[in-house]
Amino acid sequence: MGLMKHIVAAAAASALVFGALAFTPSSASAAAIATVTPQGEVAQIRQVTVKFSEPVVPFGDLRLADPFSIACQGSTPAGAGRWANERVWLYDFKEALPPGTRCTATLKADWKPTTARPTAAGSAPSSAATGSTSVTGIRTFAFSTGGPAVVTLQPSGGEIEEDQHFLLRLSGAAVASTVTANAWCEVEGLGEKIALQVVSGDARAAVLKARRITPAQAANALLVRCARPLANGAQVRLVWGKGIAAERNAQVVTTIEQRWRYEVRPAFTAEFTCERERAEAPCLPIRPLTVRFSAPIARAIATQVRLKPLQGADAATAVAPKFDKDDKSPDVRELTFPTPLAESAAFEIALPAGVVDNAGRTLSNASSFPLRVQTGAAPPIAKFAAAPFGIVERGDDSALPVTLRHVQGELRPAGAGQVRTVRATTDADILAWYARVQKFHETQMSAKELGYPEREWYTFENDTDTKGRPIRRRVERYVGSREISLLAKDPAARALALPQLEGGDPRPFEVVGIPLPEPGYHVVEIESPRLGQSLLDKRAPMYVRTGVLVTNLGVHFKLGGVNSVVWVTSLDRGKPVEGADVAVHDCNGKTLWSGRSDARGLAVVPRALAEPGDSCVADSGYFVTARKSVGSANGGKADVAFVFSSWQKGIEPWRFSVPTGRSAHPGLRAATVFDRTLFRAGETVSMKHFFRVETMQGLAPARRDQLPTRVKLVHEGSGEEIKIALVWRGNGRSATTTWPIPAAAMLGVYAVALERDTPAADEQGDDQSRQTSWSSGSFRVEEFRLPLIDARLSGPKAPAVAPPSVQLDVTMAYFSGGAMAAAPLRASALLKTRSPSFAGYDEYSFEPPRDPKK
Repeated sequence: MGLMKHIVAAAAASALVFGALAFTPSSASAAAIATVTPQGEVAQIRQVTVKFSEPVVPFGDLRLADPFSIACQGSTPAGAGRWANERVWLYDFKEALPPGTRCTATLKADWKPTTARPTAAGSAPSSAATGSTSVTGIRTFAFSTGGPAVVTLQPSGGEIEEDQHFLLRLSGAAVASTVTANAWCEVEGLGEKIALQVVSGDARAAVLKARRITPAQAANALLVRCARPLANGAQVRLVWGKGIAAERNAQVVTTIEQRWRYEVRPAFTAEFTCERERAEAPCLPIRPLTVRFSAPIARAIATQVRLKPLQGADAATAVAPKFDKDDKSPDVRELTFPTPLAESAAFEIALPAGVVDNAGRTLSNASSFPLRVQTGAAPPIAKFAAAPFGIVERGDDSALPVTLRHVQGELRPAGAGQVRTVRATTDADILAWYARVQKFHETQMSAKELGYPEREWYTFENDTDTKGRPIRRRVERYVGSREISLLAKDPAARALALPQLEGGDPRPFEVVGIPLPEPGYHVVEIESPRLGQSLLDKRAPMYVRTGVLVTNLGVHFKLGGVNSVVWVTSLDRGKPVEGADVAVHDCNGKTLWSGRSDARGLAVVPRALAEPGDSCVADSGYFVTARKSVGSANGGKADVAFVFSSWQKGIEPWRFSVPTGRSAHPGLRAATVFDRTLFRAGETVSMKHFFRVETMQGLAPARRDQLPTRVKLVHEGSGEEIKIALVWRGNGRSATTTWPIPAAAMLGVYAVALERDTPAADEQGDDQSRQTSWSSGSFRVEEFRLPLIDARLSGPKAPAVAPPSVQLDVTMAYFSGGAMAAAPLRASALLKTRSPSFAGYDEYSFEPPRDPKK
């Protein structure tokens, strides 16, 4: 308690010192009025603010007499004055002053600053500090509201209609004739002003009712419009000009202009769009034909729009628009027609009669409909089912599917196109070709990287320098991979003849199977001048390629820290494959291990594998291959398959809560067992430590050179450390330590870690000093009382309505177990109001009835 009293006394002393500083008398010079706002003409006035050059009233006593009197045209408006602080006095008007109001603020002759204040902490005011001083300077200030100003305007900006009405909320009523004479609309590009008309009658009443403007507020509300309709898309300004007179005093007029910017909405139009191969080309029949309206129209009208064929078809074949099934809005702005449509056909887009938007406007370009549109031929296509890599199950009819359209003719033996393939046999060739196809898949590369002559590395573009002078800028040239062939100059590549190409052209797209009877990794490339002309927009062939593995083998790889396993199965039956030659390479093709699968299809790598490397030619991870002879039926050629250890998409170990590790060394695990984990300062922490090595058979004792040599306790928050030496017993089975917690120990969590700092030999045999640490547990040091008590209070189960008394049950027990018998007990209660609620009756109120007069 002595410490607490000292703190309170110090706080009190600080307060008195602050008071002494705050109330120290100012200099003997007289106070002056620093600023008064407002002054002059202000559109809207709600408050008068007077600031003095120094304190003129006692600090903290703000309920003092008003220093100024406010008079407006001979009368005092409703309002009240108040002191904001010892220097600032405010006068708040009950309502904003109307236009044409002139006011003065005059310092009262009998008011003087009060300077009575303590001279020191706790002392009485001295005679020298008690009394009054004068106020020097100007004593009367004038201000006025001027003419009626626009306080709010709806709309205040943005897009407006051609015959837009504007609702103006004024600071006071204005003379209508001065509004029409001195307010106007300006249209950009039009050299004359458009007069502003004041709207009255039913139109004004309807707007005021919709905006919930009361009759008292209606006097200051004005509805106006430009005297003639505005052009679509025009930039418009609404100007509230000078000379607009106030209704209560016609001599007071506006002297400041107010302006607002708008843009007239565009005309209501309908436009047709479609996708084309290039400008001026007909529409693609495989892509949607779209009609867009510049403003929303009713869905019922949109459903009547039709796309009618013009080549011998009647109205019954007209195509109706297709809408999103999830879109239930009553208005739409866009509609599309389902595809595909007939190629090279003429259509007509017909709109129903009387199309209007949601504002009732008719189409400004209605004469453009019915609109005739033309579809062209579908674009050519050559697309593999999987690129840049796919797998085809080996069989008697193994084939690579490819989708073709309008290129079948040039892929015949005498055509301008070509289908080429090359088969990789060795592991090195497979990896090299796989990496090359990946690199050239849908990308761009510089001409320098592609090995072009130096004269073709750059192109030149016309540009301007900082002064606007024309210059030629050199730009590095990039070439799309679709323009480059991988097999055209390869002597090992051979041409393929596609089946099912005996028909005439043009034909719709079809899926063709490219026969690939031989097992192995194949690179297939299609060369098509038609694709180049259509998609590259140049007279040069375009190349489409993929890599495909034709096999009946499935290769699975599991990487371990001690050993690894390769599992080889058949694709068609999923059974283990015995006698398959297996090889594990790094990501650049260096062989790390090779072996053969057993009767279970397993090839066990009996040692830890070296790291696969970071800079890889293709995918990261280990490159694992398997080969198996398929007999004389395939010419004695071996079936081959491969997998990268990074191919884990969808089967990552973390998805199945499988623990993993990245270290090639056996995992070391540490654990500490406590007698308990919650302590008070002054008690002793007893710990038993265990340290084990993870092996394939489970946890095993660690070697002597692996055992930690000390235990470290770290206080979380401060980082304070306590280190204790470890002595292992039973050939490293366990170690015990104790730590007497100091009486002044910091409270909180202490983390426990086992550490070792001993020389260890790495795999190359070099000795190196390294420190290793393992987290093994934690405990807490806190302040608490024992024994802990659990107190429970229970009341009646059923609702009690205005009962004279309520029976309550109080139960007290130890947390450690057992009831507190014959314990003294004192209970207190607090009665609070509560609003009842019942599930299922949210719309009902269960409050007691109220007196309607209150």
